[in-house]
Amino acid sequence: MLARKNVKSSWEDRIAMKLIYVAGKGGVGKSVCSAASGIWKAHQGKDTLVFSMDPAHSLSDIFNIDLGRQPLKIREHLYAYEPDLALEAGSFFRRYRSVFTALFGLFEVEVNPEDFGKMPGVSELIFMDKLNDIYIEKKYDFVVIDSAPTAMVLPLLQLPSITTGFVTRVLGMRNRWMGMLDLLQPGFGDRILSEIRTLRIKAETMRTALIDPEASSIAIVTIPEKAAVEESRRLIETVQSHGVTVSLIIINHVIQDCDCRFCREKKASQTAYIEQLRERYNDKRIIILPDYGREVLGEGLMQVARDLYDNDDIII
Repeated sequence: MLARKNVKSSWEDRIAMKLIYVAGKGGVGKSVCSAASGIWKAHQGKDTLVFSMDPAHSLSDIFNIDLGRQPLKIREHLYAYEPDLALEAGSFFRRYRSVFTALFGLFEVEVNPEDFGKMPGVSELIFMDKLNDIYIEKKYDFVVIDSAPTAMVLPLLQLPSITTGFVTRVLGMRNRWMGMLDLLQPGFGDRILSEIRTLRIKAETMRTALIDPEASSIAIVTIPEKAAVEESRRLIETVQSHGVTVSLIIINHVIQDCDCRFCREKKASQTAYIEQLRERYNDKRIIILPDYGREVLGEGLMQVARDLYDNDDIII
């Protein structure tokens, strides 16, 4: 394992590690692009972690190696991590036990820690919590984040306002019901506030990192088809409305030259969507990836990395 780097106090030192967030619609090739980006940065001698935020993990299959619940070294300078959501849910529940005990108690709901990760919205909190730990630790030069389909980036942007609102309401109600909580268990009310503040600080840290182009780079992966292009447009508009800059669009699975009728018609359709993307996002860098005609796994990822970055001066 790599030696842990010293965490320094200045802003420049705190953003020495860069996040590369890979987002997009399901099935467009985010995981392959994430893995290839990680390989490329590692090939440049940068200590890089590819971190999966998708509950339907696929990095193990793509790297052709079984990933455990801790970051695993794949090759020189390259690590990969797929948090086990079921295991992490129990740990997360225990870390914020007071908050969830109070919340579920209000609605008279009993939840086992083992089932906690299956609840709507919980996976986003757990992955945010793990990503924050990685970001604060500053162990790597780059962290490539393989996101879940489209919506996963939004909770990272929205969580600070949600938690801040919750803390404000709790503080406002403190004189009325914190004493009652403390009667049930001494210090219970204060522990709730402490845990919520911890969540808020983590959420604010990750949002600050996302909106800082020096700390984060966001790449949108899409394919030249109507549903994917439209979802990419909505995603870009939404994240940019939160102050996040999308620096790169990767158009994946583009048909190469072929004389058969199917390929000619497919290519004509794809070309129209590619031109549409280029016209709409002429201020962004756009990279075209071919359809490789096969699954991209293991050593085949290096070819994707070259196609992504070898002939381009983009800095990610």
